[in-house]
Amino acid sequence: MPGYDSGDTVDQAAFSDLIDTHARLIASAIRRVCSRRNAALIPDIEQDVRTALWKRLQDGKEIAHPVSYIYKVAMTTALAAVRRFPTAPELPAEPYESGSSGETFLGLRPAEQSRLLAEGLAALPLDEARAVRAHLAGFNHEDVAALFGWSAATARHRIYRGLAKLRTKLRGEPS
Repeated sequence: MPGYDSGDTVDQAAFSDLIDTHARLIASAIRRVCSRRNAALIPDIEQDVRTALWKRLQDGKEIAHPVSYIYKVAMTTALAAVRRFPTAPELPAEPYESGSSGETFLGLRPAEQSRLLAEGLAALPLDEARAVRAHLAGFNHEDVAALFGWSAATARHRIYRGLAKLRTKLRGEPS
């Protein structure tokens, strides 16, 4: 890839061009992972992505497919940052009333729903749990496949099977 000197240094102009060319891609991948509650992390995550790309280029490793590589770096960096700095859940403005929203799961409070979901995800095989978590975060099967290095069919299968197992577990049905 152009932008390397013969030594271990990276051409700053080539690096700036790479970042400028893919700035929208980086920003959209990060926004996809960060919710409004994590908006304060976005500048730090962008800097972490730039650092990771700089290190990759400085090591002299070629980036064969820059768009997919940069997207993957941005997604994994954002996911790691959101996991590293979880935000406190927002408290409801009004006291909880059973059936007040009409959208309750088993008549449970949100904290209890979260606990049950976490237990259900912990009971899944690792790859299915990863796929389901990403799917619940809003990623489609193609995004999940790109994120974890799987084929689209494998990601779709793991999401489908993981959700089916999760539904069974949450309903209290035998496996």
